[in-house]
Amino acid sequence: MMSYMVICMTISLDTNVWIFGLFGNDPFCERILGNLSKFDVVVPNQVRKELENNLPKAHLKRFYQIVRRSNIQLNFEVVPTIYITTFKEKGLKKGDAIIGGFAEWQKVDTIISDNRDFLRGLAPEHYFEVMSPQEFCEAFEL
Repeated sequence: MMSYMVICMTISLDTNVWIFGLFGNDPFCERILGNLSKFDVVVPNQVRKELENNLPKAHLKRFYQIVRRSNIQLNFEVVPTIYITTFKEKGLKKGDAIIGGFAEWQKVDTIISDNRDFLRGLAPEHYFEVMSPQEFCEAFEL
């Protein structure tokens, strides 16, 4: 019998992590996708829209298969403007500001991203932490 530890934290994967993991372009992103059942995962509507706009049908189908068989929540709520504005003022582009605002508003513990804007140190004064896929895999021994 196989056992594994479930970690009680809410994570959100940035669009690039989903894309690199689904295409098999990054071993850390692939590992994260293979271990999503160990975490509470939330997908902001902005990330879902970006994936639908950028993934070929076969990869989008795989995304939804992963969502259905894991403990992943698709969140369709509109992020309040105040949260988006806060992140735009820090220099994030609109889509990234929505994702950052979502994470702050929904009290997401960690955003996993290769996005330079997220990784450059936005998180210290915010609720959430930002980790690269490699940092996340190393921290949780994935």
